[in-house]
This record gives sequence, structure tokens and C-alpha cells, in this order.
Amino acid sequence: MKFSCLQENLSQGLNINSHLAGTSKTTLPILNNILLSAEKNNLKLTTTNLEIAIETKIRAKIEKQGKITIPAQLFTNYINLLPNKPIDFELIKDELTIKSEDQEAKIKGISSEEFPIIPSLERNNKNVIKSEILKNALEKTIFAISSSEIRNELSGALFSFNNPENKNLTIVGTDSYRLTEKQISLEEVCFKEKTNFIIPLKTLQEVLRIIKEKSEIEIYLTENQILFKYQETEIFSRIINGDYPDYQQTIPKNNKTQVIIEKEKLLRAVKTASFFSKTGINDINLKISSKKNNLIISSINDQIGENKTVLDGEVLGEDVEIVFNYRYLIEGLNNLSENEIKIQIVNDDTPGIFKNNPENNFLYLIMPIKNN
Repeated sequence: MKFSCLQENLSQGLNINSHLAGTSKTTLPILNNILLSAEKNNLKLTTTNLEIAIETKIRAKIEKQGKITIPAQLFTNYINLLPNKPIDFELIKDELTIKSEDQEAKIKGISSEEFPIIPSLERNNKNVIKSEILKNALEKTIFAISSSEIRNELSGALFSFNNPENKNLTIVGTDSYRLTEKQISLEEVCFKEKTNFIIPLKTLQEVLRIIKEKSEIEIYLTENQILFKYQETEIFSRIINGDYPDYQQTIPKNNKTQVIIEKEKLLRAVKTASFFSKTGINDINLKISSKKNNLIISSINDQIGENKTVLDGEVLGEDVEIVFNYRYLIEGLNNLSENEIKIQIVNDDTPGIFKNNPENNFLYLIMPIKNN
């Protein structure tokens, strides 16, 4: 194997996927390595932790094709410190020689035959979405996904092709305490009937990492695997087996109280009230009055003191008082994009719904904290 490439191109490629090496739950030494594959017109970089694999291609001048795996962290750190000049590489037995303008290094590798085989997916079921649309949808949904693997089906996002004839995709994330739902449009859909998949949180975090500019993302799905293709990078991942909860049953179909209010004023009031919430409970109280047309945000902590903020709003329906976890509330408000938001509540024992005003296919739901 013998090739050359620009330091800048190689550094960018390594920064896309080298971090994945060494994150496996197993202790196989080969998983700490990155696979370098010198092909006809490019250099392919591959890492995997057995659950996710990332492949990215960079431009390179290939004199002799070949493959080798070398320690990912060492290689990345070394390349990132070299000047932005051409770098020459040559593999002699199991040692990779690296020559730049004024430096030379040798790194011992492990045969590529020991590297896990990255499964190939059939690519006749292509779905296409604009990268900026998918990025926005993931940012607004995956923060609510459970980080615990106790309930495996909640450790990923639901991808529901619930209306394929209209090229619609619904992405849902929940940890059973709050839930996000975002509906988006695709450029191309392969499915003819409603189809659901659960995609691991870590996979979607990797997808977010690779999106840097406006482009298109191709999504290929099989029964057990998914592939995201963005420019010269591909992310392979397993799909979570299991049935996603029937989350729509938790979304109230009717509400008794609705408030339209300025988002920034509410966010500031919630943050202020959070200073006085009870440690470990994170409770703040929302009291809505239709007669006074306002919303009162308050919290009381016997050890510290209390706080109350009165905000004017447009209130329709009945008076209601409800308690929420301020952390969940702040995260939800930060992901609402309009200046005004709409809060819909049935009673103090039913989830509260938060939407943009006007609505734009995004919903955030929070379970209330019940008073003992």
C-alpha cells in the first residue's frame, strides 16, 4: 500500500469517525484501530464499535492499493498536528511509514483481516431527505430519548413512515417522562405502506455530527439494519428490535385550557423559578387563570425561599394549576422556534402539551409531577 494526500483532507476525514474506535463494550484490541483502505481513487477510513460503523472517503493519490489497521487515537492526534501539506504513506509489512514536509513517523498496525466485516446493505430501497431538514428534526427530538437501556425500545427514536404516499416521516423520542414528535417531508420514499423502525440514539447522534452543510441524505433500511449516506460518509447501524409504545395514547385529544404566551418571557420565568425548586424534585408550579388572563410560575423551597412571576397571556378555557419538572420544561422551550408558544392542558394529572404558535408539525409533551 502506497498513497499520498493532503493533511487537511485526511484530518477532516479522521475527525468524522476516529472517535468511534475504542467505544465498544467488548475489549477486542482491533476495535481501537481504524481501517485504512487505499482504493482506486480514494482512501477509505473505517471505524466500528460493532453496533455502529462509519466509513468516509477522502481524495488521495493511490500508487499501490492495500489495507491496514492502525491505532485510531494515535494516528488522528499525529495527523492533526502536521502542517497542511501533502503527506506520503507507505506500508512495509505491518508498519505504516508517514512522511511529511519535515517529519517522519512509523506506526505499527494490525492486519485488516482481523477487522470486523462491515455488513453490506441492498441499496434498492432508497429514501432521500434534505440534510438540513433531518438535522433540525433530530435536534428537536433526540434530546428526549432515554439514555438508559433498561427499556431497550426507548433507547432510540421511532422513525414512522406513516404517510408514505405524501412522503411524510414522523420522528418520535421519549424517556416516558416527556415526549417529542416532529413531522417532516422527504424528497423520495421507497415504502408503499406504513412502516416503523426504532433507530438507536447513538446512531442518530453520529448522523448529527456528520451534517455540516446543506446537502441530501440517503437512508436505506432493511429488517435489521439502517444506512445513512451523506456526501462521502456512510453510517451503518443495527435497528432496535421491539415494539415502540403506542405513544399517541398519551397525547390528550382534547384540552380544557389553552395559553398562548411569549416564549422568552416564559423561559426566563421558569429559569428564575428553578433556583427555588426542591433539590432532586426540580418542581415548579404553573397556575393558569382565564379570568385574569395570566400565567403564574412559582416555586417554594422551605430551605431557601420562594419565587413567583406573573406573565400576561391569552388564556382560553378553565383555570388550572399543574406542576412540572423545570429541566424538562426548559429543554422543551429551547426547542420551540416561534416567538409565541401554545400550552394545552387538560388537568393537573394529565400531560401538558407545548407547541409553536403558529403550529409547525412539532409537539413536546411533559408528564406532570403529581402532588402527594
